[in-house]
Amino acid sequence: KLTLTSDSYMITFSMMFKLTILCVCVAAVSASIFSSNKCVRVPDNLCAVVYDDGGCNGWKLDIQEGEIMFKWWDPVYYWYRNDIEAVSVRAGCTFTGFDDSSLNGESMTIRAGNKDRHVELNNEDEFEDFDEAIQSIACSCRR
Repeated sequence: KLTLTSDSYMITFSMMFKLTILCVCVAAVSASIFSSNKCVRVPDNLCAVVYDDGGCNGWKLDIQEGEIMFKWWDPVYYWYRNDIEAVSVRAGCTFTGFDDSSLNGESMTIRAGNKDRHVELNNEDEFEDFDEAIQSIACSCRR
């Protein structure tokens, strides 16, 4: 015969509370693992790195100082046209993205001061119109 007392109720409640806290903690850790930010320091030989997805995920393209035009007919750079979602700019460098493939049209500029700057384009008001809309870029660094 099973009898339920106030003591057994408190033990059951305490165990359920602890189990709930454990589940919340596991869920939080899992979320941070699966949506991890992979942004790392931009190498000294590069001006910037651009990425397919936020958090520096997906494909990446190393950007040297200079200009790149993502022309629709270019077999190498065509794949990056209108597909950049995140930009990491090396400390002391300036990255400019254009919505036209000939370094003209509307543009946005990301400047990195004394440390690298990682930007998810859709998360910042001044850059959100360029999320998956960049067709050419220019990048330069201080000497």
